[in-house]
Amino acid sequence: MTAPTRSEPQLTTAPPPPVRRDRMVQAYVLAVIVSAAGDTVFAIGLAWTAVHLFSPGLAGFVLGVEMLPQAICTLLGGVIADRYDTRRVMMLGELARVVVLVAAAMCWQSGLHAGAVLFAVAICFGTVSGLSGPAARTLVRQLVRTDDLVTVSGWAQTGARLARLLGAPLGAIVIHWGFGFSMLADALTFLVVLLVLRLVVHTRFRLPRTRQETVRQSLRSCWDYIRGSEVARIFLLGLAALNVFVTPVMSVGVALRVSQSHWGSGWLGASEAIFAIGAIVGSVVGTKWQGDYLPRRSFRLLILQGIGLTAVGMPTRVGLVIGMTIVGVTAGLASVWLSGSFQRVIAPSHLGRVGSVSNLGDLVLIPASTPIFGLLAGASSVLTATTACGLAMAALCAVFALNPQIRQLR
Repeated sequence: MTAPTRSEPQLTTAPPPPVRRDRMVQAYVLAVIVSAAGDTVFAIGLAWTAVHLFSPGLAGFVLGVEMLPQAICTLLGGVIADRYDTRRVMMLGELARVVVLVAAAMCWQSGLHAGAVLFAVAICFGTVSGLSGPAARTLVRQLVRTDDLVTVSGWAQTGARLARLLGAPLGAIVIHWGFGFSMLADALTFLVVLLVLRLVVHTRFRLPRTRQETVRQSLRSCWDYIRGSEVARIFLLGLAALNVFVTPVMSVGVALRVSQSHWGSGWLGASEAIFAIGAIVGSVVGTKWQGDYLPRRSFRLLILQGIGLTAVGMPTRVGLVIGMTIVGVTAGLASVWLSGSFQRVIAPSHLGRVGSVSNLGDLVLIPASTPIFGLLAGASSVLTATTACGLAMAALCAVFALNPQIRQLR
């Protein structure tokens, strides 16, 4: 059996400089980080406004409705990503977000504090994310060498986690001025990305385009590629496991453990901070410490993460702290390595479409797995539910780590 090889797209310009001296890539990553902070400001403003205007059920629907159009459009977005110029697709997406937010802010500031405004923004955002998001996930593949993909992935993920930490208190401040200002702040960050894409970024590597295929043929080609590539299937399942098993424990399991143990809400905040700090540390270490056989090392780490998920459900504060630390550090490390390796091993001609399949899996599986986790915890115990997630994660990733093709993948 031959080991899978990395695919290097065709270079169309002068060779890029070493990535740590590549000002264009650094400017783009910084713009994306600023946009992530703006998204956090907007998300906090939206949540605060929804819970104060609507019933809990309707507020939850407002906060979750964006996922529906995103799920519907993401496969088409993958086709667009592999067919059209990436920068133009991204610029249109950023421009659409700016227009939507500015129009909504004007309506809001004029006194139209209606649910229709929030629904319209959420639906438009979901649609734009579905159509342009897959293209955004292919851009770095067109900017840097194959060997630099993990480094840039680490920068982006570390920055995004820091942006969420910093954006949260900023969002709490901005919402006191009104939800209109939250929308304008987010629109400004999208404008920053748009300007950087227009004035600074230019692609260096050419990805194959599929303009001669119909949408149906393009989707069929994606399915045939996934069906014929065991490595692609493992990466799709592995990236899904990072969210499907971790998200229910983080969103429901921790809250249930703290509540049932009567530790006070401070422990809920502390556990989130422990995870965030651990993930940032993991992302930084993953960026600096790379080497060979990253996919195999990632899946081995995720076996350890399964142990951490189990520990979160233990009825002791020590267990919670240890569990959240393990989950945070391993998530930071593995997500950097797997995301960069994903772009290395997936065929450049199918990168947008396969990425959209991965995103669709998250959009479908996470909303399904979270209530199942809650039902299991309610019918048995929190520890039983976290153990089920942990064992499933560990078993699945052990199988992946032992796969012959993954073991040979450098």
